[in-house]
Amino acid sequence: MRIITLGLALGLPAGLYSSFSAAALQPISEAPLAVNTAISCQHNKDNSLDCVTSKRFTILHPSGREQLSRIDFTYPAEDRLQVERAEVIQPNGKVIKLGKSQIETRAAPNPDAGVSRDMQTWMAFPELAVGSTVSYRVKSHNAAQPLARQLRYQLDLGPQKAREDSFSFELQSTRPLSWRGMMLDDYSVDASADRKRIKVTLRQPRFLSYINEWNNSALREWPQLVIATSEQPQDHFGAHARRYNEILAAPLPPAAAAVVAANRGKPAAEQVAAFMQHINRNYRYLNDTRLAERGLVPFTLAEIEKHGYGDCKDLSTLLTAMLRRAGIAAEPALIFRGKFAPPLLLPGIGAPNHMIVRADIAGQTWWLDPTNPFFQPGRIMSDLQDRWAFIIGKDGTVSQTQVPMEAARTDLNIRRENTVQADGSADIRADIELANSALIDTILQDRYQGVSATDQSLCNRLSSQPEGCKVQRDKTSFMVPSSYPLRMSVRDPRMLEKISGLFLYDSHYKGVWDSFDSYKRNGNLADVYLGDASAMQSNVLLKGAKAIQPDFECKVNTPWYEVDAKQRQTAAGIRVQYRISNKVRWLSHAEISSPEFAKLIDDARGCVSQIRQIVKL
Repeated sequence: MRIITLGLALGLPAGLYSSFSAAALQPISEAPLAVNTAISCQHNKDNSLDCVTSKRFTILHPSGREQLSRIDFTYPAEDRLQVERAEVIQPNGKVIKLGKSQIETRAAPNPDAGVSRDMQTWMAFPELAVGSTVSYRVKSHNAAQPLARQLRYQLDLGPQKAREDSFSFELQSTRPLSWRGMMLDDYSVDASADRKRIKVTLRQPRFLSYINEWNNSALREWPQLVIATSEQPQDHFGAHARRYNEILAAPLPPAAAAVVAANRGKPAAEQVAAFMQHINRNYRYLNDTRLAERGLVPFTLAEIEKHGYGDCKDLSTLLTAMLRRAGIAAEPALIFRGKFAPPLLLPGIGAPNHMIVRADIAGQTWWLDPTNPFFQPGRIMSDLQDRWAFIIGKDGTVSQTQVPMEAARTDLNIRRENTVQADGSADIRADIELANSALIDTILQDRYQGVSATDQSLCNRLSSQPEGCKVQRDKTSFMVPSSYPLRMSVRDPRMLEKISGLFLYDSHYKGVWDSFDSYKRNGNLADVYLGDASAMQSNVLLKGAKAIQPDFECKVNTPWYEVDAKQRQTAAGIRVQYRISNKVRWLSHAEISSPEFAKLIDDARGCVSQIRQIVKL
């Protein structure tokens, strides 16, 4: 079920709030707005939904004025929205009702990667001041999506830039309803005896807003409630599965058939690579809803080839058909794409946001995403790991499974020789191997920013003040190899810092541990995203330098990180080896706040701080 998207003038949503909030708790005294919300919905026999939404915002601080200057509603062309009332009530009681010129419906802007027929209704509110109240009532009709037989409605009650003074939500249906919720301590949920009505009410006013969180952090759980007319994936996606298999049973269009024929007899992995390359070369990732609202229904195979573009369900359907014609077992898979998948409380349309392909390649399961501008054989991409998925089987059965997390691998391996000069400068030569996520980042930067920009970025990572930097590397391509070597040379005018006739060498490896101290000191609450489980190792020769401190070796091993550091004096200079690996993709707030993690920080800092040392030349 597609739900109307509601937005305020500055892009701050007034209805459904993203779990990626920037956040430590903000005091209630700083709330820019107070809001009272009442929503009443009726689920109809044809699976459509009629709702009446009333909201009343009170401006508490000047920033609240900007947030309420304009309110937008974006919805599919098949749906309807009517503004029944909209007005501003001034602090002195004066009521200003919005006129026709202040309420307008138009075509919504197209998304970045698509052609949309969505509509947008906006309301512009005049004469706003601190103490003003903005009030409106809208009536909406959400048409049933094609082949959708069941309702799934998600009520997100996460952080927002408004103090909730009251909230009530009621959903009635002609069928019995199931519901699942989480973190609903501030709300009461009541279901009627016949299970055809569910009501949600805020127990007392609340303000939940977060500030000063890291950019790579997120709230992975938030107050939410999901209502559905069935708890079974088959009931929600069974009709779609039948239609998918009808589309997949059709003959391959000429270009796709030619690629399958040209690769027949090759190992399965080579055939997959050829099919992925064909789709990448000949199809653009583009969602086109001009012809009809298709929901989860893809174009036919012939239509996909004719268009030369498609969204995730189109490209995944074409890839599935090509794999099956080649004799490779493959099924479409519905999944949530992103850094993490929200907990699946109940299945249904709206839970997944993406489609990929599960394939059996030489006895191994590959998860293939043909919408990506790159392909690494056998590896699950970062935005698909460690989450639930719904598999559409050839027999029409829809089953739920779990996509695993990739094991940690070495993404970055650096071997560098720093020839140190008498003034503390150094000539650096580095042999580097990139793999997995580090290599994919380089491929994407080459594609979207250009090779010269990527080279400059590589130089800046090798030295804080690079001079005469040169990068020798092969051209990157759609195919991601298991490893990618490159060679670099650069002069660093301040490799060492001169102190009283001696020199300070700083590897800057302890920065990550200092940042966790800052996290705890500032009262951060969100979970922290580390990226794929991976390792970085560095082998550095400070050629011509002599250590004052003795050789050392240290190791720290925890469920989250593993750290190894080693130094020895050689005839050529000081040899420093360092390796750090993160074993998890996410660190929860509870983990970061635990005594065990505090010990990790102390032990790891104590280990790597030995690399920062006074040396002599």
